Amino acid sequence: MGRENAVINSLISKINAVLMKRVEQGDLVEVMSGNLKGQKSRVKQVNDVDNEVVVEGDENPIPFDKVKVFEKAKIPIKSLIQTEELRGYIFIESDELEYIEQAVKGVPHIRGVIRDEVTIEQIERFLVPEKQVIKVGQGDIVEVISGPFKGEKAKVTRIDEAKNEITVELLEAAIPIPVTISTNTVRIFEKGKKEE
Repeated sequence: MGRENAVINSLISKINAVLMKRVEQGDLVEVMSGNLKGQKSRVKQVNDVDNEVVVEGDENPIPFDKVKVFEKAKIPIKSLIQTEELRGYIFIESDELEYIEQAVKGVPHIRGVIRDEVTIEQIERFLVPEKQVIKVGQGDIVEVISGPFKGEKAKVTRIDEAKNEITVELLEAAIPIPVTISTNTVRIFEKGKKEE
């Protein structure tokens, strides 16, 4: 992959350091000075010009640096998604475009923001992994890729499609003992010969 993982890590750091600590209306804050020192209260009003807030229970403005966000009323960025199929793009979920623009501002390797809204139906196929169906036939030689028999080659003797399991006999075992394993734990090494 390109730089998507580095960009996601930078975005997460910025969201945690800036957006999650920024005081907004409705946030529950811990007051560090004044009449409510040591108490938690909801922010009623934010004055970005003077860098002050007014909290419930006190009409006096309190400077931003004298309150600490305890609980956000709104989570600014809800999720980040990057897919293998759409290299170079990162989907950011938020209720407000302003949060997305603040999150990406100044982050290296981000060239811009596509402001079109994407529905969950449009990206759902990227969220649910496709189940790969391995067509294993009786008589096929398979290699076990996980579990206690990892690396062993075996011959398929029985297939249970309902349970997605196969029964195999390990080729290098002294006595052929049937072993039942999941179809997802093997890859085809050699297709068996078709009987006429």
